[in-house]
Amino acid sequence: MKFLSIPTYLNIDLRFELASAGTRFGAYLIDWAIKWVYIIAVSFISIDTLSINNLVLSFIIYAPFIFYSFLFEWLNKGQSPGKYLLKIRVVGVEGNYPSVYQCATRWLFLGADTWIFSLFMAIHQAFSALAIFSPLVGGLLILLSDKQQRLGDMAANTVVVKTKEKIIYIEDTIYAYATKASGYKPKYPEIMRLSDKDINSIKLLMEKGDRLMNPAIAAKLAQHIKNLLKIESTEDNFAFLKQLLNDYNYYAINDEK
Repeated sequence: MKFLSIPTYLNIDLRFELASAGTRFGAYLIDWAIKWVYIIAVSFISIDTLSINNLVLSFIIYAPFIFYSFLFEWLNKGQSPGKYLLKIRVVGVEGNYPSVYQCATRWLFLGADTWIFSLFMAIHQAFSALAIFSPLVGGLLILLSDKQQRLGDMAANTVVVKTKEKIIYIEDTIYAYATKASGYKPKYPEIMRLSDKDINSIKLLMEKGDRLMNPAIAAKLAQHIKNLLKIESTEDNFAFLKQLLNDYNYYAINDEK
């Protein structure tokens, strides 16, 4: 079992459990099963058009098969159907959802993980039977690399993590803490000295600590903020941190008006 540690501005590392090679291979098989069902389904489609339209229509029909992993990982925040079913997800090494660039890079490097078998097939078609072993190239890299990355992950600066527990990502908005109560009175105007990125880090750390029922994370985080902003408070650590997020949203929203 391996973990990815992500340092934050607040000197508290977040830890994400990396997906094993076996789990990733299982997701790979599920995705390929879905793709082959799609191919079988569209193979019954007859195209009775001109040759140029034939080519265009064929590309449109087979595009979901070709761009399957790229489209799902981009549009579904790092999860293909196979990854979703096995509760794993692609994330950036900084804990962010994968960008379109990162998803495209991982997709482009799928071929690099199988290049040796493509070379054999170019020599002679008899080697085409070896294609079934193509995932082993990426699998070996996953087993041997520190962050369990295949070539596409290394190029895109991504990892695959387990999601059996809800993971809070950098992009998860601080506005989940926006208060709708009329007459709300903030307590800590000092919070506006921090940036939006810093506030998101506080939210991420606090919710991860809250979810794991580990008050030590909240205590360390609360004390760090008090020292940093010269705030004195006797509130419970979680209550103090939630108040800070509510206050930040209050000031941010009112500044926009």
